[in-house]
Parts: sequence; C-alpha cells; structure tokens
Amino acid sequence: MPADGSITFGDLIGQLDHLEIACPKCDRLGRYSVRRLAMQYGRAGKLTDWIGLKTKDCPRKLSPGLADGCGVRCPDLLKLQRRSGGGGDAA
Repeated sequence: MPADGSITFGDLIGQLDHLEIACPKCDRLGRYSVRRLAMQYGRAGKLTDWIGLKTKDCPRKLSPGLADGCGVRCPDLLKLQRRSGGGGDAA
C-alpha cells in the first residue's frame, strides 16, 4: 500500500479474483479481473485513480453544483474488509 493509504491492484492480488464497481444512482455496473487490471495499470496502480477513469463520463460528476454526486462503490472491497475484520470505509 502506498504511503498515501491508497489500495493498489497489487494489494488485491490473492485477495480477490474480480473487482466489481456499482452505482445505485445511475445503474453503473462492471466486473473486472484483478490480475488483468494489475497487468494493464501495474501492481502499483491505485484503485482510486482507476475508479476516476471508469467514472469520468458520469453525468453526476459532470453536472456542476449537483448536490447528489456520483455514488460508485466497490462492493467486493467491503466484503473483503468484513472477512479480514477491518474497519473504516471502502471505496
């Protein structure tokens, strides 16, 4: 994990086979191979940067002043966190 606390694709290898992103506000849904993501973006690729790329066309992100912004999440991270007994928020 980088010094800034970001989760990297390398952190997820061996923990998850696939990573799902979902947004209940716009029905965005996708499932991606963690190994493929690590090959494409590098093991040090940050999950937050990748999510930003995947949601760059989100109408809720593009609308200035919209109080109800993008709600994209990675449900698999929450499941992983619960399995490991960790606390805090997941992306």
